[in-house]
Amino acid sequence: MKKRFSFYSVLVLLGGCASVSNNEVNQKLDSPSDKEIVLVKVLEDSRCPEGVQCVWAGEVTVEVAAYENKKLVEQTQFTFNLKNEKEIKTWFDLHSPKKQQELKGVSVLPYPKEGIQIQPQDYKIVLDY
Repeated sequence: MKKRFSFYSVLVLLGGCASVSNNEVNQKLDSPSDKEIVLVKVLEDSRCPEGVQCVWAGEVTVEVAAYENKKLVEQTQFTFNLKNEKEIKTWFDLHSPKKQQELKGVSVLPYPKEGIQIQPQDYKIVLDY
């Protein structure tokens, strides 16, 4: 059975951030786990929209932050594409709260659709277990 956990995007303002507790969006770090991951922002999304034929599939670049015991441990940027899929999975595996199951994949949603602009607050990172 595949389980999905989402980390929603919220712009970081004045040191505030968003995190996930029981798959809900919070404006502060208050998860029952000692480890949390925050999607800080989407820097670029050049993925080919659904319903459009493109020469290049495109990619999405995000900034993420890892917290442990409510303290920032690492903040980094990732460009999601086939070349660095393993690196991204390894980072999320390291910084995610320990799970009983193996992390199978990491993706950024929603996927672009022709003629529809994605709002920054609608982005989320989905971990597939």
